[in-house]
Amino acid sequence: MNESEARRRQLLNETRNLYRDDGMIPAVHPRYRFAHNSLYPEDEELPKSSLKLRIVLSICLFLCYVALDYKQTTIAHIDSAVIRQQISYQLQPEDISGVLQNF
Repeated sequence: MNESEARRRQLLNETRNLYRDDGMIPAVHPRYRFAHNSLYPEDEELPKSSLKLRIVLSICLFLCYVALDYKQTTIAHIDSAVIRQQISYQLQPEDISGVLQNF
């Protein structure tokens, strides 16, 4: 056996020792999650979602719009027609460039 074969055999043995299983149950199946909690770092707390808040806010704004439209009222010179006009307004590329220049 020459030197390169001996080196290959040594590296193979080191790799086998590094990745061998020693009869441990692998921590890949959800059934073993609690048995192997110590293997994994604690889950960092994820940021809270603001979806519920956005849904509630959207519903409130929609109800305000419906009330404005139903009662034909005006608040701060804004009525349902102005809101509809602003929603249906098509923004042009020139408008965007003007805003970016002022920014």
